[in-house]
Parts: sequence; structure tokens; C-alpha cells
Amino acid sequence: MRALPLFLALLLAACGGGGPRPDPLQFAGAAGHPVVAELHMPPGTERVPVIVLSHDNRGKRDAQLQAYVDALKGAGAAVIVVDSYGPRSIDPSQPANQRAWFNALDFAMDAYGALDKAAENPRIDVRRAGLVGFGVGGGGGSILAMHQWVVQMRPANAARFLAAAAVQPDCSYRVGNRDTGRRPIRIIVGDRDNVTGKPACDDLGSYLRAAGGNVTVSTYQNARHGFDGPPGPVVNNPQGDNITRCVWQQGPDGLWRERASGVSGVSLFRIGANPQTLEAFQRSWAGCRTAGTETQGDAALRGRAVGEVAGHMQQHVISVRPR
Repeated sequence: MRALPLFLALLLAACGGGGPRPDPLQFAGAAGHPVVAELHMPPGTERVPVIVLSHDNRGKRDAQLQAYVDALKGAGAAVIVVDSYGPRSIDPSQPANQRAWFNALDFAMDAYGALDKAAENPRIDVRRAGLVGFGVGGGGGSILAMHQWVVQMRPANAARFLAAAAVQPDCSYRVGNRDTGRRPIRIIVGDRDNVTGKPACDDLGSYLRAAGGNVTVSTYQNARHGFDGPPGPVVNNPQGDNITRCVWQQGPDGLWRERASGVSGVSLFRIGANPQTLEAFQRSWAGCRTAGTETQGDAALRGRAVGEVAGHMQQHVISVRPR
């Protein structure tokens, strides 16, 4: 691993970065829906790798994502920050079960749409592309995007992500075809996370590794969900969705069964799902979730996560020699 670029990346992250304003992008995402994003280019004229950032179910929050943008751009990568909610008029302040149907696979397909758009830029080398996802939504989507099951939905010659990092992700989905092509996946989770949870991510890591997956789960001690957000006291939400028990497992017949509730349904990830599929998912969600969450931002843990993500991308994307 090249130490100097990573050191500069962390320095930029600590100082808050800065520089020219990002370029706006628009492209077709999941189900062909128009999606918007911001492209942050490093200085220079040489061709550079690209890292796509996919937000969580609280929407695009620049205060959380900026440190990652600064670190990755400082390491020499173009960075695309996708806004999956704004163009769809999804209000992140609404409870999850009252929003428009939008799931982890949709986040993954939006990220691939951003990658296809990046291929139009002559300075971007999409042979070196990485994906970083966060929380419920982008985090789960970044893991799904590594599955061959998803890659095979795309044209044979389409760009793909070489590696993914998932920060406090939703680790609830167990796809029947668990082949991830041994592309490196780094999952970062807190041991006190009672929103998505460490046990689910440990279980997912074992599930994927059993099929040859290259998955590392990094656990941060005394870290709650939201540790990479603005520092502050613990925020208790008695009605918050705790989905640490929720696991949706796809069987050989293609049906999905949620472990804790026992509710089954077809085509959990179908875009434009019919009312029966939505109703089954909502029943399973209600049966597996519990109420009560704690979140807390921590400056030291955020710096650690930014460094770990930047290091993962440096090793597996930025420093890779294109084939």
C-alpha cells in the first residue's frame, strides 16, 4: 500500500478538505429513474480511479460524507456522491414503512448507474472502481452490488466494482446465489449498534465466506450506530427501528423467508413490487423489528472509519494496475 497518498488523504479529511465545487451529474438509476449525483475530481490531467458513495436511509447528508470525499479525493480518486432520494421525492423523515418502495437493490442499481455515467468522462478509468455504502440502504446495497447475481443483470462488457466498503450496513439479506467473485468487501460495524447490529454482519460475513467470499468484518468497540456522524451525546429513540434480528433468506425456490417472523414472500427485491409482495415484506418487517435505538457520533471513530475505508480503496482499487 502506498503510504504517502493515504497520509495525505487522512490529513485532508481531518482538515475538512475544500477546493472546487463538484460537478452535477444526472443518469438513469434503478428502474430507469433519473438520478442525480455530485462528481468530485482530484486536480491534474491524468486518468484516475473512481469511488461511488451511496447514502443511508436518512438521505444524502454532506456533513457525514464530506470526510470520506476528502480522503478518497486526496488519495487520487474521483468521487461520486449519489442522491437516491431527492429525485424520487423520498422524505427520509418519514418512517421506513410509510415511504415509497425503495430497497437495497435499488441503491445498488443506482450505484451502477453512476459507474456507467462515469465511463463517459475521459479522465475516469472505470476499470478501477470502488463502492462505499452507508447504513440501511446504501450499506446493504453495496454488499448486494458485489454479488454475481446482480453483476449478471448487466451487459457482459459493463464496468463493475472491484471492491466495496459498507459502513454500519444493513446486513439482513442472504441471496441464494452468494457468489461475490472474491471481490474484497469490508464491513465496519460498532459492537453497540442496536439499529443494524454486529451479529447480523458477522453472520453475513460467515455466509459469504462459506461460498469463497473475501469478506472482513471490522468491529469498533463502544461504538453505536451513527458513530461517523457529528459528535455529540447519545440520542435515544424509543420508537426507532431496531432490525438486528431481521434476516431475509432466499431459498432454492426463489422465495424469501424472514427468520425471526417466519413470514415468506416472493421477489423481495422486485422493483415496482406488487401489493402482495409489499404486504408480505411489511408483515415480516413488523414481525422482526423491535423498538428502541441509540445513536451517537464520535470524532475519533469517524476518523478511524474514514481511514479504514480509504485504506481499503487504496489497496484494492486506487493502487490496482488496470488490466
